[in-house]
Formats: sequence, C-alpha cells, structure tokens
Amino acid sequence: MSRIPLRAWVGLVLLVGLGALSLVAGRLFPEALANTCPLGWDLNRPDRSVCELAFGGLWVSLAIGLAAGALSTVLGLAVAALARLSGGVTEQVLLRAVDAVFALPDVLVVMVLQLAGQSLMDAGMGGGLGPFGLMVTSLALVGWAGPARMFRDRLATLEGQEYVAAARALGGGGVHVLRVHLWPMLRPFVLAVFLSRLPSAILTESTVSFFGIARMEPMSLGRYLGTSYAALIYEGGGRVVIPAWGLLVLLVLGASLASQALGGGTRREV
Repeated sequence: MSRIPLRAWVGLVLLVGLGALSLVAGRLFPEALANTCPLGWDLNRPDRSVCELAFGGLWVSLAIGLAAGALSTVLGLAVAALARLSGGVTEQVLLRAVDAVFALPDVLVVMVLQLAGQSLMDAGMGGGLGPFGLMVTSLALVGWAGPARMFRDRLATLEGQEYVAAARALGGGGVHVLRVHLWPMLRPFVLAVFLSRLPSAILTESTVSFFGIARMEPMSLGRYLGTSYAALIYEGGGRVVIPAWGLLVLLVLGASLASQALGGGTRREV
C-alpha cells in the first residue's frame, strides 16, 4: 500500500478545515460571527453580515457537493457493476447509455432540470424535494456517467489480475468475486472518484445559482455571488464579493488536489 501523497493531505486538510469552519461559523454560531465580522454588513442585506452570508453559503455549497458527489458515485458504481456482471450485449447497451449522458453539457442540463423541477414544485408535484433536494438530484442525474465509465474500466483492469482468475477457477461467481476480491481493491478508487465529483458538482451548482435559475435558500456561494456582484461598482464593494469568491476557490482547490493525488496513487497500486 503506497502512502498518501502530500497533495492529497493538503486537499483533505482544506476540505475538512473549510467544512469545520462553515459548520461552526455558518450553522452553529452565526450570531456570534455577525457581531464580530471585520468585513461589515452586506450592502444588499443590511441586516446580515458579510461573514455570516459567506460562511453560510460555504456550508450550503459544501453540503450540495458532498451529497451530489456521493449520489452520483453510488449510481455510477451500481451501473458499472451491473455492466460487468451482465457482460455481452447488456454491457454494451449500458456503455452506450453512459457515453450518451456523458456527452451532455452539465450546466445546461442542470438548468433544464431545475426549471422543470421548480415548475413541478409550484404545481404541488415536487415530491417534497425542496430546492436542496432538487439541486442534488439534478447534479446526480448528469454526474453519474463519468464515475460509471471510470468504475467499469477499473473493474475490467482488476478482473485481469491472477487472484481473480484463480477465484473464478475455483468456482467463484460474479457477485462473490466482486464482493470478496474486487471491492477491497476498488475502495480507494471509489474515494478518489467521489472527491473528483466535488469540484464539478460545486462549480455546476454555483454557475446555475449565479444566473438566478436555482432557488437555493439558504443561499449557496454561487447564489450569494450572483446577487451581490453588483456591489463591485460601489466603493468598498470588493469586501462583499471577494471573501465568498475566495472560499469557493479554496473549496474547489481542496477537492481537486485530494482527488488527483488519491487517483494517481490508486493507479500506481495496480
């Protein structure tokens, strides 16, 4: 087992640190943060401080990224496992479906899903999803294809190992081989794929929310930036926009570093 690269530790520390900071500042003690914020009050919302809105948005963006990344990873893993267990024509059909979904532009599809979902919710047919659930579902529906392709290729590589051939020669079925022999080797790769979905999910949600299509309440970082960027035309407006922008950059950077480093480490182990 190779040691975890330094880049992965930096990314994981960034993610955990931002998550803990957003939990404490944005969810547990927002009033204390509002009273001590050095950046002052928001120009568009005089009753809310910049720190309160920025760290509250960080918590929402991170929660959306984690939930959507986990759901898309699970869906992709399920499709990949089904494809490898079925084989033959079924696998080829599933792979063609994966390629078709993967070719779709994420942002545009999420915009369409958001508008359709909001229309259903306005008509009382939203199924109790709410803005958060609708966004997570939309991101997962466009984000599962990439993990599915990666997991399928990874499983195909692992199945070529000698110990897998020996297990099958001894009578091990497909489900048994997957559960007992392949899954332990696949777990680090699952973590890397999950982390790789975070930047995409967070940036897609931020883009859709920035343009005002998603109705994220409480506001995510994207929605906060979308409703506050006009403050840049006023003197001192940078103090409103730059902190949220910096938090978004650090969040995406942490997830990217962790996923790239862990992904490279798992590839070297095979």
